[in-house]
Amino acid sequence: MTTTLACARVRVLLEAYVDGDLAVTDMKSARAVREHLVGCADCRRQHEQAVSLPFRMRALRSPAPPESLIASVISSIAPAPTASRSAWGLLVPEAILGAFILWYLSGIDGLTALTSGAWTDLQRLAFWGSGGSPLPSIPVADVLLLSAFIALTALAAYHLSVLARLEQSGTHQLREHRRA
Repeated sequence: MTTTLACARVRVLLEAYVDGDLAVTDMKSARAVREHLVGCADCRRQHEQAVSLPFRMRALRSPAPPESLIASVISSIAPAPTASRSAWGLLVPEAILGAFILWYLSGIDGLTALTSGAWTDLQRLAFWGSGGSPLPSIPVADVLLLSAFIALTALAAYHLSVLARLEQSGTHQLREHRRA
C-alpha cells in the first residue's frame, strides 16, 4: 500500500530526500516522495532545483567570523610601531655634534689646516721618538674635536643598539600577531 503525500508535505521532506537521509531514516516516506515526484510537475521542478549544485550552494549560510578575526587582520597589516620611528629622534645629538665638527672644520680651508696640522704633529712625534725634537704640543681645539668625535661615536653606537632592539621587538611582536 502506497502512501499519498500532499505537495506541502513533500516540500518539507524534499531536503532530507535529496540528501539521502530520508531513505536511511524513513524508507516508506522516501518511497512516497519518489512516487509523488513522478506525478507532480511542480514538486519535480523543486526537486530538480534542490539537486542542482548552484541552488544548494546559494542555500548554504556562511558561519559568522570569530570576533578576533577583524582585530587580528588589522594588526597584521598595520604599519610598524611608531616607537621605532620616534626612536630615530635619538640621533639628534649625533647630528648636532656632526654639525659642530663641520663648523670647526669650516669647509675646505679648515680641512686643509687640520690635515696639515695632523701631518706636522705626526712628523714631530716621529722625530721625538728618535730623540730629535721635543714632544709636539696639541692644540686645545684638536682635543675638543677629538673629544667630540669620541662622544659622537659612543652616542651613535648606543642609539643604534637601542634602535636595533626596538626593531627586533617590533618584528617579534608582528610575528606573534601573525601566528595568533
